[in-house]
Amino acid sequence: MFYLERDMISAFDLQAKELLRNQDKFLKDGRSNKVGLESELAIYARASDVTLVQGRDAIIAENPDFTDVELGANQIELRTPPIDLSSGRGILDLKDVYEDRLSKIIRSARKRSVDILRVGANPFLPTIGTNRTDRDKYFIVPDFYNEFRNKNLDTMIGLGKDRVDIGDASVVSLFQSFQVNLEANSLADACDKMNRSLAIAPYLLAFSGNARYLSNKDTRIQDTRMMSWEISHDDRTFCDTRLQDLRIISWERSFDVRPPKTDDWQNEIRVGLPGRYFRDMADYFQRAKSFPFILFNPKSALAISIGMTWLDTRVKFIGDSAIVELRLPSTQPTTDEELLLMLLYVGRLRYSQEIKEPILPMNMLRENRMSAMLHGMHGSMWFFRGNSIVKSSAMDGLAGELAKAKEGLSRLGLRSALNDELLEDVLRKGSPSDRLAQSLGGIDKISIGDMEGALFENRMLVRDGSIHV
Repeated sequence: MFYLERDMISAFDLQAKELLRNQDKFLKDGRSNKVGLESELAIYARASDVTLVQGRDAIIAENPDFTDVELGANQIELRTPPIDLSSGRGILDLKDVYEDRLSKIIRSARKRSVDILRVGANPFLPTIGTNRTDRDKYFIVPDFYNEFRNKNLDTMIGLGKDRVDIGDASVVSLFQSFQVNLEANSLADACDKMNRSLAIAPYLLAFSGNARYLSNKDTRIQDTRMMSWEISHDDRTFCDTRLQDLRIISWERSFDVRPPKTDDWQNEIRVGLPGRYFRDMADYFQRAKSFPFILFNPKSALAISIGMTWLDTRVKFIGDSAIVELRLPSTQPTTDEELLLMLLYVGRLRYSQEIKEPILPMNMLRENRMSAMLHGMHGSMWFFRGNSIVKSSAMDGLAGELAKAKEGLSRLGLRSALNDELLEDVLRKGSPSDRLAQSLGGIDKISIGDMEGALFENRMLVRDGSIHV
């Protein structure tokens, strides 16, 4: 293993240096705003694992140009091409492509008598021993973290009476995310966008949480997706392992006990937030190579390392494009809600960059992220107010964040693309997790039928082909 890792590190160093040496190829003129979307879906039926896998494979075979597999044996990744929001029909082109591709997946699913789940956490699957896609990497990597995860970790999560064990790295196969890919103008711009996106993401998560139910149980956590990923993949060791005996109820500040700054990227985990903001892309690469590669393919060392950089936001490289990928939000019930999230993110990021807005200190960002995951719009968060940083209720503070996002969209000429009516509806009715919880009411023991009905009512279980709000 040592020799394999050494070879991978050597190959990574060469590839990273080559990329940095030729960084001019990533330069763009800044006149375009190319955005691509990825949304993970799950197929569902009261059927065997074999039937679901066959259904998944058939759907992908019918739509090979824009779908792919994920870790979970019943998951499908849907993606769009990059589209310049500032040219032609812009957002309308992206909307048309996105909805057309989803419609094709739904039609393929109907032919196989399976439904589509548009929810951040699949509530029907077990959290331990979930069925995985039959590819080597989907066994090697989770098994590595199952072997080396800190054995003193408390892997039970939940704020109410129902607590769920997520102590299996394959628990990630339960979770579906919505990802926004934004082309940067240079490597320096990519680093700046990534840092700012890390700080912005919790505000978006606060009203979009969609991963509350696990194993048909109500965790009372707005979005368990990244939280479960972090815990199940935490292979760090501590002198005082009692620090790892953490209960969700005490996680108001954070379950992450690493120091606020780690200049040499020690004591980090792959998932979530870095210990500090990135100085430049060389710094980003330094952190990426600090983790075990696990997989062995020296020709793809850089790609493997970036592929396993499971931060809330990361930078990846496709051809001559440096892509900033927002990864924190869960899949939303409808394409309209996902397009709303995308526009608010793009607008808020543009505003932040144009006014050279200061970024929240990492410890405050960590609190914001935890509050958004646990409580959504019902918690409190840190916000900039002029030159000061204040803590206020999430609902009050988000009004200012949304105003900044709208201003950023105005600067891009995209203000009219924002669906204000939908935004007001989301803020009034609550996050997808809020809506699902309201539908399930006070049911003590949720049956499969109860869950199916609530998901269908909230457009998270697609049976009729309707994909709009």
